[in-house]
Amino acid sequence: MSSPKSSAKPHSVAEPGRRRDLDSMRIFVVAGLVLFHSARIFDTGDFYVKHEPTSELVDVLISFAALWGMPLLFIVSGMGMAYSLRSRTTKEFGVERLRRLLVPLIFGVIVIVPPQIWTRLRSDPTYDESYLHFLPRFLDVRLELGNFPFVVGANPATGLFEWGHLWFLLLLFSWSLLLLPVIRYLQSPGGRRLVDRLADQVDRFWVIVAAGVPLAVLEGALGSEEEWAGWNRYSYAVFLLYGYLLAADPRYGRAVGRHRRRALTLGIATFAVVGALFAVADSSVGADPLLDFDVASVSMRMVKGLSGWLWVIAIMGFARGRSGGAAKRSREPTVIDRVGAYASEAVLPFYVLHQTVIVLLGFSIVEWPIHAALQYLIICTASLVTILAIYDLTVRRTPPTRFLFGMKTPTADPPLSRHVCER
Repeated sequence: MSSPKSSAKPHSVAEPGRRRDLDSMRIFVVAGLVLFHSARIFDTGDFYVKHEPTSELVDVLISFAALWGMPLLFIVSGMGMAYSLRSRTTKEFGVERLRRLLVPLIFGVIVIVPPQIWTRLRSDPTYDESYLHFLPRFLDVRLELGNFPFVVGANPATGLFEWGHLWFLLLLFSWSLLLLPVIRYLQSPGGRRLVDRLADQVDRFWVIVAAGVPLAVLEGALGSEEEWAGWNRYSYAVFLLYGYLLAADPRYGRAVGRHRRRALTLGIATFAVVGALFAVADSSVGADPLLDFDVASVSMRMVKGLSGWLWVIAIMGFARGRSGGAAKRSREPTVIDRVGAYASEAVLPFYVLHQTVIVLLGFSIVEWPIHAALQYLIICTASLVTILAIYDLTVRRTPPTRFLFGMKTPTADPPLSRHVCER
């Protein structure tokens, strides 16, 4: 009988060396987080700080980025799960999730998120409540068991609690544990045969397209949720599982690389259809295409589900290249290796910090008497420098701060020795 750890072995031989394509995507996502949430200050939607006037053009750019941004983050996280489970038992993986996701989630909700809500309240000139008086109202919560996994919510009478941008950590924590039985089955002999049969078919482009159908059905049937970046929370579970599968067999990655141009072409076409259907669905007074169930709204969400998947495939494909992104082993780490390793370790702390820094800086910068485009560039640049400074000078330097931000201890698993960041 095999030991618990033996069941965690990969479906196939792991690709040697660093996965530079994953490093590239991490850097891409990290930079994109600053660009995206800085732009939210200028769109017409609800955000903690707003520039006046707002811009509908920014709405289009935000919608495009939301189509693939968070799905890509869940895909990369699913690939990280695959590598993590190759060397951990189920119990060890669960403990790792608690330490690396639940700890920064709790810390972030109590310490990092509240300044954003307080800053939004301060946008009202008549608001003069101090932060110390505001904080107890933020922490005035109640259980909402019917809203899984967001089972903690604000007291409807007096509470101001929000999950902020850390909803990502809660969903990642919840779905990674709930999907664990499915993943362990895929690591069993029967599951490995299933993964192998699917890998035999994935070279056909229509098979890759068909993988977007479950997302289309979920989005159409359940609706999209604006507070979760315009996707249904259950769709992220699918993206997470797909990320695991993409790392389970090298043939999946090679197929993604070969079909990247087809995916991009079809992604552009479907995004145009999404825009047209959204305009039709949004034409009625009081309409909400993300949640309504008229034909145009449901059709829009279904096409959006497929389009988001195609854009993720295209982005991953271009990051991997036609060869499928096979990692190369080098005797000495290159500059790209070192930057990738640094970014890989920094992703989670960066994510926890980024939106609060953007909101606090943006609150002052939007008042400067300069053009909005220049304000945006200053917010992006200042936020990136500030976040990296906080991370590099404080978070990564001491064991307590590393623990609170979900990082490994400095002596465990040096970043250059791992394939991926096991977030």
